Amino acid sequence: MSLTYQQTLAKLLSLADFERKARANESPDFHIRRTAALLEELGNPHQRVPAIHVAGSKGKGSTCAMIAAGLSACGLRTGMFISPHLHRMTERFTVDGVPVSEERFISLFERIWPAAEEIRARGDSGTVSVFEFQTAMAFTHFAEVDADAMVIEVGLGGRLDSTNVITPEVSVITPIGFDHVAVLGDTLTKIAVEKAGIIKPGVPVVTALQAPEASEVISGTARRQGAPLRQSSSVSVESADPNGAGPQLLRLRSLRAQYNIRLPLLGQHQVDNAATAIAAIEEFSGSEKNLDAGSIASGISTVRWPGRVQAVEQSPHLLIADGAHSHDSAIALRAAISRHFGRPVSPVLVLGSTGGHDPLAVARAFSDLKPRVVVTRSRHPKAVEPADFAEALRHDKINVHAVTDSTSDALQIARRIATEDSAIIAAGSLFVAAEVIEAVSGIEPEIYPDLRGSAGPMRLLPEQAAPAPLR
Repeated sequence: MSLTYQQTLAKLLSLADFERKARANESPDFHIRRTAALLEELGNPHQRVPAIHVAGSKGKGSTCAMIAAGLSACGLRTGMFISPHLHRMTERFTVDGVPVSEERFISLFERIWPAAEEIRARGDSGTVSVFEFQTAMAFTHFAEVDADAMVIEVGLGGRLDSTNVITPEVSVITPIGFDHVAVLGDTLTKIAVEKAGIIKPGVPVVTALQAPEASEVISGTARRQGAPLRQSSSVSVESADPNGAGPQLLRLRSLRAQYNIRLPLLGQHQVDNAATAIAAIEEFSGSEKNLDAGSIASGISTVRWPGRVQAVEQSPHLLIADGAHSHDSAIALRAAISRHFGRPVSPVLVLGSTGGHDPLAVARAFSDLKPRVVVTRSRHPKAVEPADFAEALRHDKINVHAVTDSTSDALQIARRIATEDSAIIAAGSLFVAAEVIEAVSGIEPEIYPDLRGSAGPMRLLPEQAAPAPLR
């Protein structure tokens, strides 16, 4: 095809894209048969690399990053597939922390496209979606570079996610909460059933601390599948020094080893994620791999995971960018800011949301501090209409200072109204956090041809248009 990188992105995004688009004539068609058929056309690359499969509502990406960093430090060539990306699509496919090159991205796309066309031509399972195609790219990439391990993050749910074609060496479930309720279900039990769908017969499962309803589903599924179940609490936290805004100083211990870690990621929730990651690595290593605890700790100490309680600036105002978009993640964000930077006296919130998330979560978490809110939207096609968002906030008795149509404008307004003791917090969507980081750090954004989409911005919580829950 001899496409450029931008042409490749445009062609990829011409496929059904349920992550970025919400068109009335494109109802989600969730199943794994199509991905399995595509991978079979490609020689089943997903069967060639030992995997750790990670599902959950909170902390999936951070946990994946810690697992991958720990394995890489032990000398294993480790691939990682995550979604969404922060700045560039190549970030979704990394080996030992290095994103795939544009040239390699193009090469993978050009070789997989004919297989996707073959699936479409058969007419028995529909057209390959963007995420299914990306999943095939990841598995093909990791197999072709002879990776020793791959860490695979679930895109949505678990049971019917395209990544669920693998039989991993370890399944991991991070904390489950309310998110994507229109698709996954409106109770923790229903959501947990979808997440626990990654549990395979006889494959060890590591689970983080869960609400009772979710824990019951996970333990019951593991029991029925004959899958050994390990709690992340089997890795105990002997000490955890927040260390101000610096790396958290941790001493964790399992029955196997002690881990002394300087964790760059901030917040108590990241301490919990570190324990989950260590438990997963220990289960993956088994007796035959015998990975070194010191190397695992060193690897986790180097992990980078931007957009998660990231102090983008500390002067003249503290500026935090975080992808918090649910009640639980918003509470964790506030706790992390207090833990590492002190209680924000006069917070200024730069907030935007995307369809499927709770748009009011972050503002409510900080509401007792009387925040001033600058409402905005990211470039993402599913960004919620700012005027609708602002109206909902006002109905919730939250002070909306300004409404803007771009994140960079919102940041400028936030800086103007911030007082000497203010913290500026950009959240509500990982895409808002990414755009704030880009604006401050001078990162050139990757612009896609479908930005804001033909359907225009999302209306806020369109109940009548919500897709049917997974079946």
